[in-house]
Amino acid sequence: MTASGAGGAAPGPRPGEEALRRWYAARERVEAKRDALLASDAERDDVCVLLNRAFSEGRLTSPELEERTSSALAARTRGDLEDVLAGLDDMESRTMWNAAPQRGLLPRLMFWCVGLVTAPFILMAFGLLLFGSDGGDRVFGIIALTVFLPGPVALYRWAHPRR
Repeated sequence: MTASGAGGAAPGPRPGEEALRRWYAARERVEAKRDALLASDAERDDVCVLLNRAFSEGRLTSPELEERTSSALAARTRGDLEDVLAGLDDMESRTMWNAAPQRGLLPRLMFWCVGLVTAPFILMAFGLLLFGSDGGDRVFGIIALTVFLPGPVALYRWAHPRR
C-alpha cells in the first residue's frame, strides 16, 4: 500500500509551498497598502495624460476616454487610478508609482564639484590611515576622513534620491 492509501497518512505539502504561499500573501499586503495610498493631483493628471495617449493611439473610444477621465479625476486612491488604467497595462501604469524622484542638474553638478575638491583630501586620509608610519598618522587619517567624507556622501544622497 502507498502512504496515501487507506492506512497511511495524507501527504503533506511539498517543500517550499508554505514559503511561496507566505511570499504571495506578503506581496498582496504590500500591493493593498500601495493601492490604499491617497492619490495626488499630479498623479491624477499623469493618468489623464496616459488616457489621452491611449485615445490618440486608438486604444480607447471617445466615450471610454470621457468615462475613464472623469473616473480618474474623481479617484481618491492609487488603487482607483489603477482601476481606471485597467486594460492598458503596457502604458507605464505600474511604474508610475515606483518612479524615483528626479533632481535637476544643479544638485548633481554641486556633487561633482564638491567631490573633485574633496577627493585629494579623502585619498590622503585613506593613505595615512592605511600606510601611516605611526599611530599619529593613522589618527590624523581617521580625523580627516571624519571631516571630509560626510560632505560628498550627503551630497550624493541629496542629488541622487531613492524612492
